[in-house]
Order: sequence, then structure tokens, then C-alpha cells
Amino acid sequence: MIYLQSCCCFVDLRIGTMAIGILHIIADILAGTFVALYGESGIPDLGHTLFLIFVMLHILSCVFLIIGCLRLRSSWMLFYIIMTMIMALAMIILIVSDVILVVWFWVMITYALMFFICLYFWLVAYSFYAALGGPLFI
Repeated sequence: MIYLQSCCCFVDLRIGTMAIGILHIIADILAGTFVALYGESGIPDLGHTLFLIFVMLHILSCVFLIIGCLRLRSSWMLFYIIMTMIMALAMIILIVSDVILVVWFWVMITYALMFFICLYFWLVAYSFYAALGGPLFI
């Protein structure tokens, strides 16, 4: 398994993990607002409703990540690590379905870019989780 010693080549893992938690909260709020306002003309269907529930759970996991960083408790960070792993797997499914359905090229590029950013965020958080002595599962 690859473990990082710092975030973005120069930032301490603890500060980088807190920054990632804050960035993910901001991104989740923006994505949730966008889907709530523009998904299915403002009336969310079941898929959009499930997405909004997942976004709220992911925001909660980001809050746990930040608290775990502040208190140096790896157990608080585990919820974020699992939720972000689920998010990355969902993005893979989304990318594959968009390729099959031949969705607009730039949408697929955006999803792929989001996947790699999500994967890096997960790797930074998991590296700090491992540095705190959390039980390794990968």
C-alpha cells in the first residue's frame, strides 16, 4: 500500500487532512445544492434523493474526520475513509455508465477528474489514519 508522508508534497498530513475535510464539505454542499436545484427540474426523483442523503452522510463523515484530526483519534476518521471509498466506487460506476450511454465527453472527463481528486483525498486521510496507529484494512 502507498502511504504519503505529506499532503501536496509540503503540507503536514494532519493539516492536509483537516483541509481535505473542509474542501470536501464545501464540494458536497455545492454538489448537493446543484442537484437539489437543477436535478429533474427542482423536484428530485428517487436517485437524486438518495444522492442528497449520501451527500449529507458524507458531510457528517467530513466533520468526524476534522474532529478526529483535532483530537488525534483514528477511530473518528474511519467513517470518512469508508464513505469516501464508497464514493470512489460510485464514481467508477458512474464513469462506466456514462461511457456506455455515450454521455457528453466533457462530463466524462469531469467525472474522471473528480474520481482522481477523491482518490487522492482518500489516500491522504488514510495515510494520516495509519500514522495515528489505526488498524489497517488495506
